Amino acid sequence: MSEPPERIEQEMSEIRSRMSSDMNDLRKHLESQIVAEQVKQTIRQRLSEVADRGKANLKAKQQDLAYSAKRSLSQARRKISNTQGE
Repeated sequence: MSEPPERIEQEMSEIRSRMSSDMNDLRKHLESQIVAEQVKQTIRQRLSEVADRGKANLKAKQQDLAYSAKRSLSQARRKISNTQGE
């Protein structure tokens, strides 16, 4: 026939106690994996932000350089045209 409830509860308790250390080890392992993944994501995000700022800075410098070159070219043309007009 079937076992009495007390016996079943005792067996369940024994099983839980035997599994306890395995569960703790598994929890520690999973927690370390989660922390490692969070660190990787944070590093990727920060590197992406740094790269985006670097790109923006380079684009701004490129625009400044282009503007400066155009201004210098314009001044040179004016100087040449003033010299030819004299």
